[in-house]
Amino acid sequence: MTTPIDDRFYIELLKLLLHVAWSDDEIDPREAQALVGAAARWKVPLPELQRLERCLELGEPLPAPNLGLLRQHPDEAIATVRTLIASDSSVHVSEAEMLAQVREMLGLPPA
Repeated sequence: MTTPIDDRFYIELLKLLLHVAWSDDEIDPREAQALVGAAARWKVPLPELQRLERCLELGEPLPAPNLGLLRQHPDEAIATVRTLIASDSSVHVSEAEMLAQVREMLGLPPA
C-alpha cells in the first residue's frame, strides 16, 4: 500500500529535479520553465522554492532530496524526471546517466 502524495513529496521531488537538471552543468531555459511550472502545479511553498532558486543562482550546493520519501512513489518520481529530461528536446549523456542513477536510488530495476 502506498501513502498519499503530500506537499513534502513534491518538495523532495523538486529537489531531485533540480539535481537532474543541473547534471549537465547547465540549466536550459526550457528546463527552468518546466521546473517553475511544476512547482506552481504542486503548490510548493514560496519560501522553499526561493531557497532552491538561490542555491542555483549563487552556485551553492543543492539540498539532497529525501529518497525515503520519494521511494514511496518511485514511478511518479521517475516519470517526472523523464519529462524534465525531455523538456529541452535533447538528452545529454550525463542526464541519461543521472536517470539510471535515480532509478537505482529509488529501488527500480534498470530500464
